[in-house]
Amino acid sequence: MAKSAKPLDSLLSLERLRTLTGHDESLLCAMLAMTLKSNSTDLNAAAALYARADWGELAKSVHRIAGAAQITGARRAEHACRQLETACLQSPPDNIFLANLWSEVSPAVEEINASIADYLEQHSAQ
Repeated sequence: MAKSAKPLDSLLSLERLRTLTGHDESLLCAMLAMTLKSNSTDLNAAAALYARADWGELAKSVHRIAGAAQITGARRAEHACRQLETACLQSPPDNIFLANLWSEVSPAVEEINASIADYLEQHSAQ
């Protein structure tokens, strides 16, 4: 396991995902791989939107990430994304508050991505 990667089951509900996939490990790994890919794509898009201060589109982007986090049971990431989504839709936007929320969203999603990648690496070797 990479030093920075936490055990995946400490960040999301592996048991919930196992139930969703009928305890099929290959299906679980496929679902996690798809989650990792979409999280990475959405987080990159969100970072670009944040840099451009495109709050309306950023709200949509973090909404997608929050949905994936909700499905997987990644509560920290879901909560951070939902807060940022709500703040993006405020008028006028509070740039300092948005910056604080972004500083929670990005690391939370990156942490999940690192743990998913580590989990997949461990389980592909078996």
